[in-house]
Order: sequence, then C-alpha cells, then structure tokens
Amino acid sequence: MARENDLSEEKREEMVVWAMDHYGEEIKRLIYTYVRNYAVVDDLSQEVFVKVYKNLHLFRGDSELKTWIYRIAINTSKDYLRSFKHKVMELVQPFLAGGELTDEKVLISEERQELAAVVMSLPLKYREVLILHYYRDFSVEEISELLEVNKNTVKTRLKRGRDKVRVYIMEGGDEHEQEPSTRKRSL
Repeated sequence: MARENDLSEEKREEMVVWAMDHYGEEIKRLIYTYVRNYAVVDDLSQEVFVKVYKNLHLFRGDSELKTWIYRIAINTSKDYLRSFKHKVMELVQPFLAGGELTDEKVLISEERQELAAVVMSLPLKYREVLILHYYRDFSVEEISELLEVNKNTVKTRLKRGRDKVRVYIMEGGDEHEQEPSTRKRSL
C-alpha cells in the first residue's frame, strides 16, 4: 500500500469510494451488532469512512484493507458505546420508543430471528466473536487480530458464547437462572 506522500487526494478519494461500495453494507451491519440502534448506524458508518480517508496513509498493508476497516469500525462502535451521548440515549430511548425491537429485526425466519435475538442479548465480548466468526466468516486468527486479544481468548469466548446460546434455546430462554444447576462449568 502506498504511503501518504504517494497518494494524491484524488487517489485516496477513489480508494475510499471503492471501499464504501465494497464494504459499506457489511460495516453498517457490523456497527449495528454493537450499537443496536439503526438511527446511529449511518452516522457511525460515515465516521468510519471519514477515518479511513484521513488515515489511509497509516495503512501498512500488514493485513487486508477489509480487516483494517473492520478494526476502525469496531473501535468507533466501542468508542460510541463509551460516550456520554450513548449513555444519555440509553436512558431516554425507553421513553421515546413505544414498541420492542421486533420492527428492527433483520432476519426473516422465526428461528433466525430468535437466534439473532439470543446472540444480540449476549454480553458484548461473546456477541462480537460469534458475529465475526459465524456471520462474517472471520477465522479465529483474524478475530484475534481485529479485537487485539489472544487467540485462546477468542476460542474461549466462542465456546462460552455458543454454550450460552445453546442453554438459552434448550432451556426455553431462562439461561441465567438455570445455568448453575443444569450446566457443568467449563473453565
């Protein structure tokens, strides 16, 4: 990949437009898995590609461009979740939204909707690895690089996330109350 002084403004714009065309929808779906609010997804997606444009000269080519953009999207999403704006929206949202998230579900079949809801209800550390692995087809190594955690941590989170989903579905959705008595601890 070219360095900053090798990239003209026009070439950078071309590369960002290409990336938006090829990865834009994937990035939006990824961001949604973190923020779970469609109203915020477009803003954060735009912010991601602005960061890509501004920092294109920093891309070293150690990984694929897609992986680098995913990393920016994940960090941008996590930054938003830590922001004051998000915390305020979390407090106000129940008063603004009259219904549940059923209108926002992306998947069509009832089984997929249930599975998606279960995955989305998991703690972030399990949710992100399950989505990256099963829905985005990233390998354990790629997830490790994206999230900047050890490969074994990714494997553990995948296993525990799968276990939580399995228990939730098998036990009719009351995982937290039944987990200690019906499931062996796997540490």
